[in-house]
Amino acid sequence: MSMTMASFTRILVRLKTAKSAEPKIADFSECVLSHFGFTNDYGQLYADLRENFLTLCDTARSEEDIKIPIKHPAFCPVLHQTANTASLLQDEIKNCGVDVGAAIILESSDGKVLLTRRAPHLRIFPGLWVPPGGHVEENESLAEAGIRELQEETGIDLKIMDCKNKKFEILGLWESVFPPMLALGPPQRHHIVVYFHAQLKDGMTANEMEKQISFNPLEVDACVWVDKEMISAIVQSYEDDSIKSFIHLPQFVRALTLDENQKQCTTDLPTAPLFNVLSSELNDTERVSTGTKFALQQYLKKFGN
Repeated sequence: MSMTMASFTRILVRLKTAKSAEPKIADFSECVLSHFGFTNDYGQLYADLRENFLTLCDTARSEEDIKIPIKHPAFCPVLHQTANTASLLQDEIKNCGVDVGAAIILESSDGKVLLTRRAPHLRIFPGLWVPPGGHVEENESLAEAGIRELQEETGIDLKIMDCKNKKFEILGLWESVFPPMLALGPPQRHHIVVYFHAQLKDGMTANEMEKQISFNPLEVDACVWVDKEMISAIVQSYEDDSIKSFIHLPQFVRALTLDENQKQCTTDLPTAPLFNVLSSELNDTERVSTGTKFALQQYLKKFGN
């Protein structure tokens, strides 16, 4: 999920409430959910990508528009920062707006979901488990961005014809800030991540899809397919960090990783890190990102049966 500040046209978030005549570009230092008056870390908004802006609004443009869940963690840094801490941000950060990302919850035909572990040298969220995804490029649709990032990170060349019902579905929006807690440092990046679900058609099992994976070690250092029981436990760790709940699960899971020569290989990785939660007392550890847990939670609600 390469969301660094690079030399491409940045796709920014705009916000429009029922009371505003025109959308405004989102302020880096302003919490998006708070802008719309959501007070329980959760809300529902309409989203529209056009003219290289993702516009979020609380009123529909047409009868076909569908509200999308949006959430951030209770510890969202831009929610909790004070005027004093906001004033300490460098101008290039303070004035950069809110970026847009897209990520795909890719489900194999046998009901497993692909997660990737971000390379340890990345500046943003190193070592975290996330679905394939990244920034949205100029004149790209959200789905096209997710497909491109999937190919760039894993080598999987996904086509809409590969998907059951030939479509992607939006699961939700996540307000992402890095570092993820104020205790870990002042905000440096602020995104709205759009999570999609794509279910592969019959015959495209996890084992078959694994043969297509040739991941990019500049961005990814491991890939794993997790089943619904494991996903349910990961989501449970989002709500309850008691590891005792997970002792019935396998201690290891088959994964693609890098060997000592930086070549892709198959190995077994411990599952315990998948249930880790963010702590303000330590440097960020290997875990499934909080936004990913939200997306998986939405996935189980819609497709868990």
